[in-house]
Amino acid sequence: MFYRNLKTANKLILAFSFIAVLVVGALIIAFQGLQQIQQSQQQIFDEQFTQHMRIKDLMININENRALMLKMVVQRGAGGVLLDEVKRSSLQGEKLLGELNAAAVRASEAQGVLQKLRDQWMAFSSAREKTIIPLIASGDIDAAATVLTNEQAERIAQIRELGDQIIHLGERNIQQALAQSEATVEGQRGTIIIVIAVILALMAAIVWMTSKAIAGPLADLTKWAEQIAEGDLMYGREFEKREDEVGMLSQAFSRMGEYLRELAKTSEAITKGDLTVSVTPRSERDILGNAFSAMINNLQSLTADLKEGVAVLSTASQEIMASTGQVASSAQETATAISEITTTVEEVKQTASVSNQKARHVTEAAQRTLQVSQDGRKAVEATQDSMSQIRQQMHAVAESIVRLSEQSQAIAEIVATVNDLAEQSNLLGVNASIEAVKSGEQGRGFSVVAQEVKTLADQSKQATGQVRNILNDIQRAMNKAVMVAEQSSKAVDGGYQQAQLSGDAIRMLADSIEESSGAALQIAASSQQQLVGMDQVASAMESIKKASQDNVEGTKQAEQAARNLHQLGLRMQNRIAQFNA
Repeated sequence: MFYRNLKTANKLILAFSFIAVLVVGALIIAFQGLQQIQQSQQQIFDEQFTQHMRIKDLMININENRALMLKMVVQRGAGGVLLDEVKRSSLQGEKLLGELNAAAVRASEAQGVLQKLRDQWMAFSSAREKTIIPLIASGDIDAAATVLTNEQAERIAQIRELGDQIIHLGERNIQQALAQSEATVEGQRGTIIIVIAVILALMAAIVWMTSKAIAGPLADLTKWAEQIAEGDLMYGREFEKREDEVGMLSQAFSRMGEYLRELAKTSEAITKGDLTVSVTPRSERDILGNAFSAMINNLQSLTADLKEGVAVLSTASQEIMASTGQVASSAQETATAISEITTTVEEVKQTASVSNQKARHVTEAAQRTLQVSQDGRKAVEATQDSMSQIRQQMHAVAESIVRLSEQSQAIAEIVATVNDLAEQSNLLGVNASIEAVKSGEQGRGFSVVAQEVKTLADQSKQATGQVRNILNDIQRAMNKAVMVAEQSSKAVDGGYQQAQLSGDAIRMLADSIEESSGAALQIAASSQQQLVGMDQVASAMESIKKASQDNVEGTKQAEQAARNLHQLGLRMQNRIAQFNA
C-alpha cells in the first residue's frame, strides 16, 4: 500500500536506485574476484619468470667465465685484464646464485636442486681459483686446458641440467597456479551468475510491481477514453483511491465522465424539443459548459425569432402568390408581342442579306474591272517605254547611217586617190620600160622590175575600179536607208504620240474605274454593316424573346416557389410549435 501511494517519480527513483545498488554490488564482487586473479597471476610471473631469467643469466655467466679461462689458456697468461674480467664474472655469478637461493626459500621443491647447483658452482669456482689459474700462472697450459675441457665442462653440463630441472619445477608451479586461478575464475563466474540471476529476479519483481501499480490503471483509463472517443458516455466505474498521479488521474477521469454524461442528457432533452433545460459551467475556463449554456440561450432566442419570422413569412408568401400570378399573365403577353417582332426582324434580315449579296457581286465586278484597268495602264506605260526606246534607237540608226554615208564618201575619195596613184605608177612603169630598152643588157633587170610595177599598177587600178563600184552600191543603199530611217523615225514619232494619247485615256479610264470601285466597296461595306446590324437586332430580339420566355418560366417557377414557400411557412409553424421555450 505504501508503494502504491508513492508518487510515480518516487516509484521510478526507488526502483532504479534499488536496481543500481544491485548492479553496483555485483560489479564490486566481480571486480574483487578479477583483482585476486590478477594478483595471483602477477605473483606467478614475478617469481617464476624472474627465477627463469636468473638461471639463464647464471648459465650465460658460467659460459662467459669458461670462455675467459679458455682465452687465458690460448694467450698463455694469467694476469692483466683477463684476470680482472674473470674475477668480475665470478662475483656476478655469486650474486646471481645468492638471488636464486633467496627465491628458492618460497619454493621448497626447488631448494634441494638449487643446493646441488650451488655445490657444483662452488666446485667450478674452486677449481678455477685453486687449479686452473695457478696452472696458467706456472705455465702448465696443457694441464689447465685439460681441466677446462674435462672436469670444468662436466661441471658446466651438470649446472645446466640442474638449471633445467629448476625451470621445469617452475613451469609446473606455473601450471598449478594457473589451474588454481582457473578454479577461482569458475567460482567467480558461478557467483556472478547467481548474483545476476538474483538481480534479474528482483528487477522483474520491481518491474511487475511498477507495471501493476501504473500500467493497470492506465489501461483501464485508456479503455474508458476509447469508449468516450466512440461516443459511449454511459460507461462508468469506481477507481481505487490512491494518492499518486494515477489515482488523481483516475478521479479526474471519473469527474470528467460524470460531467460529459450530464451534458449528454441535456443534449438529449434539447433534441426532444425541451429548451427549458440549463447548464451550469464548472468554471470560467469550462469552454464546453459555457458553449452549451450559450447554445441553449441562443436556441431559445432563435426559436422566438423564428416564430415571429414564420408568421411574417406566411403572410408574405400569400401576397407573393397573388403578385406572381399577375406577373405571369403580363409576361405571357409580352412574350407573344416579342415573338411577332422577332418574325418581322427576321424578314428584314433576309432582305438585307439579299442586298448584301448583290452589293458583293457589284464590288467583285468593280474589283475585276479595276484590276483590268490597272493592267491596261501598266501595258500602256510599258508600250510608251518601248516606243520611246524604239524612237531613240531609230534616231541612233539614222545618225549611224548618215555617218556611214559620210565615211563612204571619204572612202570614195581615197579610192580616187589610189586610182590616180595607180595610173601614175602605170605611166612610171611604161617610162621605166622605155629607159630599160634604151639601156640594153644593163637595163634588162630594171625592165623586169618596171614590168612588175606596171602589172601591179594595172591590178591596183582594177581593184580601185571594183572598190568604186562597191562604194557606189553602198552609197545608193545608204541613201535608201537614210530615206527609210527618216520615214521610220517619223512613223515612230507618230506612234509615240498616239501611245501617249492612249496612255492618258487609259489613265483617265482607270481613275474613273477606281472611283467606281471605291464607291462599290463603300456600298458593300454599308450593306455588310446593315446586315451585321440586322443580325445584331435579330440576335437581340431572339435574346429578348428567350428572356421573355425565361421570364414566363421564371414567373411560373416564382409562382410555384411562392406556393412552396407558403407551404414551408405552414410546416415551420407546426415544427416550431413542438419546441417548448
